[in-house]
Amino acid sequence: MGRNFKMKVLILLSITLSSLVIIGTGQALNITRIKTQDAAGVSALMEDYQWQNRVLLVFAPDSDDVQLAEQIANLSGMGAGLSARDLVVWQLVKGEAASMNGEVDTSLLSQPFYDYFSVKDTDFTVILLGKDGTSKLRQTQPVTSNRLFAVIDAMPMRQREMREQGR
Repeated sequence: MGRNFKMKVLILLSITLSSLVIIGTGQALNITRIKTQDAAGVSALMEDYQWQNRVLLVFAPDSDDVQLAEQIANLSGMGAGLSARDLVVWQLVKGEAASMNGEVDTSLLSQPFYDYFSVKDTDFTVILLGKDGTSKLRQTQPVTSNRLFAVIDAMPMRQREMREQGR
């Protein structure tokens, strides 16, 4: 088979896979950009969330980090509250694959997130991004669900969402 034919088949498979992922998740994410293992890829990924979701990024130097365990405990049982606020949670442990809402993506490493968000490899850090893509909270200790929800609920866009939902 010719090289052009093989390239066309690869492109077609890539488009088909992208379509299946979009249909399966309900969220249009550009797979090519997600798989980019550099800060530019992380930037593109965060743009995919812009105006759709708020993003909580939880960075930890290792999976046994006490603060990481505390953060996970703070968020456990808060699924309905996280969902109501359109919040996506990324767990980024140094040297490991990234995890989004508890699902690990072995093809997406955490390091590009550290680089893009200027987080030290040795620090525990929590960053909250608003739907506009800007940082709304950054701290080096776990955030409680009460504090997290208070910050989000004070945002003008969230205020509008609550008014529209009759809350």
